[in-house]
Amino acid sequence: MFVSHQWLAEHINDPVIIDTRPKIAYSYGHIPNSISLVVDQLIQISPAGAHLAPDPQKASDLLGNLGIDNDKTVIVTGELMDPSVFRIAWTLQYLGQKNTKILDASIGAWQSLGLEITKTSKKHAPTQFVPQIQNNIRIESGELQGLLGNSTILDARTPQEFFGGHIPGSVLFPFTDGIGQDGMLLDSRESLRNLFSQRGIPHDKQVICYCMHGHRASSLFYQARLAGFENVRLYDGSFVDWYFKKLPLE
Repeated sequence: MFVSHQWLAEHINDPVIIDTRPKIAYSYGHIPNSISLVVDQLIQISPAGAHLAPDPQKASDLLGNLGIDNDKTVIVTGELMDPSVFRIAWTLQYLGQKNTKILDASIGAWQSLGLEITKTSKKHAPTQFVPQIQNNIRIESGELQGLLGNSTILDARTPQEFFGGHIPGSVLFPFTDGIGQDGMLLDSRESLRNLFSQRGIPHDKQVICYCMHGHRASSLFYQARLAGFENVRLYDGSFVDWYFKKLPLE
C-alpha cells in the first residue's frame, strides 16, 4: 500500500505521481513528474453537503485525461496531517485502479531530505480509465444501519465532535492518533498494531470508518489496513449524511 521516498526517488520516471495538495501549493514546487489532483475533483456533494464517492463516468473522464488507466502504478503524495492523500488513494481503489500506492513520507519531508523539487508541470498522454467499482471498501447508510451492533464502527473525529453526537456503538478513534513522526504520514505497522490492540479493536469483525465528511476517516481506513485488518470499509457519507437522514445518534 505504501512506497518509501527512496523507492520513489529511484523510480521517479516510472509511475504516475499525484500531488493532492492545493493547486497553489503545487505551483510553488512539487515532486518531479507529479501531476496535480485535489480532493474536490474526485467527490460529488450530496444535497446534505456530504462528500461522496464521485460519479464513475465523470471520474473516468477525469482520470483518463490525466493519463491514469486501471493498471499503471499510481503513487499518491500529500502533506502531513492532510487526509486528502488518503481520500484520493481510497477513491482510486474504489474506482478500480489496481496499483495505487501512497508515498509514506510527506512532500515537506521529501524536500527536507534534499530531494528534488520542481515547478515544471507534467502532462501524461490521455488514456482510458474503466470504472470497476469495489463496493467491498465502501458502505452506505442503509447497510450500515443494519450492521449496528455486528461490526466495529470507528469515529475518526475529535473527542469534542464525538461527544456532541455519534453513530450508536461507535468507538472514538481520532485519526491523529495514528499519524507518524519525522514527516511520516502514518505511524509504523507495529505501532499501529499496538494502538488498535490497546483500543480493543477485534480482528473478527468488519471495521467501518467514518468522520464528518469521510476525509479523516480515509486516513483511519489505511491505518487499520496497515495494522493488519483486512475487512475495512469507509462510510464516505459519514456524519453529515447520517445526521441529514435523521438516523439514530448517541
